[in-house]
Amino acid sequence: MSNCNARDLLTWLGLSCDDEGISGIVEARELAARCRRRLWDVERNHDAGVDGYRDGNVINCGRRPDYLRERTEQLLKVAIFAGDALVGWA
Repeated sequence: MSNCNARDLLTWLGLSCDDEGISGIVEARELAARCRRRLWDVERNHDAGVDGYRDGNVINCGRRPDYLRERTEQLLKVAIFAGDALVGWA
C-alpha cells in the first residue's frame, strides 16, 4: 500500500498518523469496531477511486473504487486475530 493510500485509510478510519510518516498504535478491539462501522453498507462508506498523480516529490499511485473498504476488511481480520492486544503500524 502506498503511503498516500495508507494515510487516507487511517484518516478514513478516524485514526491519526504523525506528520513525519505513518505510524501509530490502537487497541485491537477499537480497531475492529472502527472497521465494522466503515463496512456498513451505506453510501458514505463506499470510497470513490482516486487517479494517480505526481506532485513534486510525492507520487500518489491512485486506487480503484472501494479500495479502502477492501483494506478495511483485511484490517478487521487482523484486529479480530489480535483480540485483546494492540495493533501497530509503521
